[in-house]
Amino acid sequence: MRLPKAFRLLVLFNILTLLMMANQVSGQNLITKDFMQIDLSFFQGSAPKNSPYASMTFIDYDYQFAVESNSRTGEVKVNLTVNIAPNSTKSYLDVSRVHKNDIDRLVNHEQGHIIIGFIIGKKVEDELNACRYTRNYKEEIRTNYQKFYSRYEKIQLEYDKQTRHGANLEAQEHWNKKLRVYLDKLS
Repeated sequence: MRLPKAFRLLVLFNILTLLMMANQVSGQNLITKDFMQIDLSFFQGSAPKNSPYASMTFIDYDYQFAVESNSRTGEVKVNLTVNIAPNSTKSYLDVSRVHKNDIDRLVNHEQGHIIIGFIIGKKVEDELNACRYTRNYKEEIRTNYQKFYSRYEKIQLEYDKQTRHGANLEAQEHWNKKLRVYLDKLS
């Protein structure tokens, strides 16, 4: 029996057992327990004129790696780190399109995107480090990065779909509880 896509994505999200946070401003490595809450001042970008959304959070990802090769076997050992940085200069919240009583709710929803972004980064990092590489490791890393990132980025879309971009308060609270569980595991 094939499970519905939403359920499979929810299960995938629940399987994510580690959440390593990075500093919101500097995009430090994933290993830190200093989780910084965003507020309205985080959103420094301008909303595009034709955007259907009043708010959007952008997260920058990049990676770096160290390589150790075995010339006898041709195997390459890669130690890879994914860096994650919420991008406040691109992120926006157009307060003219939001009732003042809904601003905190919307900021909370966008905070969830940041947390999920770190989950995605950690999962991609783990999968990249579990791969075997050859002398063509740069291309293999790039290809695998795109594959893994695309797979996990779907969690962001499911989050928006289930919460209706934060408008479904019951679904948003459900996601908030799940995200708090991950944060508590860091304490």
